[in-house]
Amino acid sequence: MSLKTWWQGLTGQTEVLETAPATLPERAGFEYGIGPGGLTETRQTGGAIGQSDRRSSLTQLYDAYLACPWAWASVNAIARTVTAGGLVMDWDPGDGSGGLEQPDKPVEVLLLERMLAFCNPRENVRQILRGIVTDLGVFGDAFVEVVWLGNQPVALYSLDCPSMLPIADEHGTITGYVQVTEQGQRATFEPREVIHISLDAPRSGLFGVSPTQAAMLPITSWLFASATSKEIFRKGAPPQIHVDFPASASPAEINRWNAQYQQRNVGPRNIGTPISTKGGAQVQELAQSRTVDYLKFLDQRRDEIIAAYGVPPAKVGIIESGNLGGGTGESQDRTFMVNTVQPIAELVLEALNFHLAKLGFGVEGWRLKFQDIDMRDSKTVEEIRDMRLRSGAWTLNRYRADIGEPAIEGGDRAVLVDRSNFTQWDDMDAMSQAGVADRLRGTTLAMAVAQPDKPVELSDLPEPAAGSPPAESLKQLYRRRLCEALAELPGGVDERAA
Repeated sequence: MSLKTWWQGLTGQTEVLETAPATLPERAGFEYGIGPGGLTETRQTGGAIGQSDRRSSLTQLYDAYLACPWAWASVNAIARTVTAGGLVMDWDPGDGSGGLEQPDKPVEVLLLERMLAFCNPRENVRQILRGIVTDLGVFGDAFVEVVWLGNQPVALYSLDCPSMLPIADEHGTITGYVQVTEQGQRATFEPREVIHISLDAPRSGLFGVSPTQAAMLPITSWLFASATSKEIFRKGAPPQIHVDFPASASPAEINRWNAQYQQRNVGPRNIGTPISTKGGAQVQELAQSRTVDYLKFLDQRRDEIIAAYGVPPAKVGIIESGNLGGGTGESQDRTFMVNTVQPIAELVLEALNFHLAKLGFGVEGWRLKFQDIDMRDSKTVEEIRDMRLRSGAWTLNRYRADIGEPAIEGGDRAVLVDRSNFTQWDDMDAMSQAGVADRLRGTTLAMAVAQPDKPVELSDLPEPAAGSPPAESLKQLYRRRLCEALAELPGGVDERAA
């Protein structure tokens, strides 16, 4: 049912309804974490964080992102992959006519492309988009300022997520945005002046849940283990020892020996210095170095961190031995694109198409999209091209055009390559006839060699397959070939066999 039919049935009006109503009826439900009175500048709760001091929580996520290299690498791998192809306009009429020739770009599309080509004097559109994806990975939310001149956007600016405060009622309806910086600066925005993008949240709400927040436990464990390892290696990885002093040793003597041990035996400069005692003291090593255990713990936490972000190990520089259980590199690429990159890209594009293309410039039949990037290995690409050429799916000129080479004469005819043989598709009938003829020739020759005294009658030859030339003509053809073959046999064969 179309929108026009639905509206006529609901209201009884017969005029054509070109657009949907400007406002929607107010919802009855409430957003999670937003109490009576909604969100104000001084009351920012709700969402997955659920704390009164949202800025402090987001600052902790930012610090964790900067301190943990695996969090940094994962977020940046996602952001760079999403934006690698750049943002382009694509013709998408949505009526199944995508196979038709693309029309000329209308004026509103050209204006949108012009605005994206110069977002602001400091940032280009790729930097803004990369910042959006990075903020989503760290904070779960991203904010972009849209500068309007009349009824048209003219510039885009990135906004700091921890300083942005959505203003909403208890139903979650946004009425504005306020930015309050750490230095006390304050700015207010209308709803149309801010593009707010959120990741999915399990209990809904205005704020999303970031993978950094979900990975805070392994990130924190990794940071503590890394700090412990740093202190161990800063002291030269000293052994864990137990010193048994004589009963007559005084506390002052024990303290003096401990101070001398720290000075003479602990630290990179003292590596290899022997531990010396006197007066009956005994030194024993409690356990061997646990450095390997610390490194294994760090690797385990590292794997948990990148799993929370949905990034394969190879994308963050982790080389797997034999890739056991991890699939091939191409399968990891496909999993990364389908499960991690594409969902985030579509989320960003949905917001940009609605706020900029639809509301900002009134674009119809065109949409913003991230240009596709071929991430396959070059050898894999060449093997696929070769298979398409050999199977006849591509012509040689199509192959050459794909690799940027000029066409050649005769390259527009598809061929089927069978091992070392090749045949043009329009010669397939002749090739089939030749195959049947060769089988008949083999049968006749075998009969002649096996029984040279018995003539081979036409009725003894097998019938040709359906679609082959008439049997009589084939038998005459192979009678001549058989005579030639018999003449080459050692000792000769009675010509009556022919």
